[in-house]
Amino acid sequence: MKTKDLIWAVMALSVCACSSENEESQPRIDEGEIQLEMVYPSASTRATDTRFEDKDRIGVFVTAEGETLQMGGNEVNNEQFTYNGTSWTSKRKVYWNSGKHDVYAYYPYGKSINDIENYSFSVQADQNAAADADGLTGYEKSDFLWAGAKSVAASNSAVKMQFAHKLSNVVVKLVKGENFTGDISTDTEVYVHSTVTKASIDLSTGDAAKDDYAGTSSIRCRQVSATEYMACVVPQNITSRRPLVEVVTGGVSYLMEGKISLKQGMRHTITVTLDKSPEQMKIEIGGEIVGW
Repeated sequence: MKTKDLIWAVMALSVCACSSENEESQPRIDEGEIQLEMVYPSASTRATDTRFEDKDRIGVFVTAEGETLQMGGNEVNNEQFTYNGTSWTSKRKVYWNSGKHDVYAYYPYGKSINDIENYSFSVQADQNAAADADGLTGYEKSDFLWAGAKSVAASNSAVKMQFAHKLSNVVVKLVKGENFTGDISTDTEVYVHSTVTKASIDLSTGDAAKDDYAGTSSIRCRQVSATEYMACVVPQNITSRRPLVEVVTGGVSYLMEGKISLKQGMRHTITVTLDKSPEQMKIEIGGEIVGW
């Protein structure tokens, strides 16, 4: 081979090697592949605020426009999409069919779907639990989110899926009474009692209701600070006076009764005034905020 020809051959090989390396470093998007942009609710109570986190997983269904969402036989059936910190990737490649489509997505991902109209979902009893092997804390496992997009045309651009909270949120705030001395202990534990923790959710709308056949349980709230605690709770009415909030601090447990109507997608604030004597402890319920 002539020297000139050899130089050209080396250059060609270099270009091919660079091209191959760049292709391998970038996720390949095929023509017609379904791409989604998952948008976290604007009013967030999560530690990282308004964004999803690396390794978060979401379940996705796609139907032809106007078709009823089914357990199976949809264009896409409960496909797992995983976040890598930048974008979302499906577990296997999924593609648009012709025409327009309806898209449904929910979080956290559930491997087994037992019923589309009555998907069984339970909030965690310990929402202060640290992250598990999947990277989810007890609170994050309990925060059910849902998004839907109608009449979506096939596109090479990502479809925006705006998520919303579909359960209720309870915020317990601790304040010091006149006779309370010192600081509120950071070892304080707060519980919400007398609630049904099992929900029935319609995955085509995201509507959640308590399971009428489930009993009541207690939830340990996630600690945000020494004076603020949070819990995701199934929407329900607690109409009879019974222990609702428990504050455990300084080795002493304080139980307080209360009535509350926990509404879907709303945050409810419960203020507990701590004092030296249990008889002087007070509980105030209110502060609903639409759009949690």
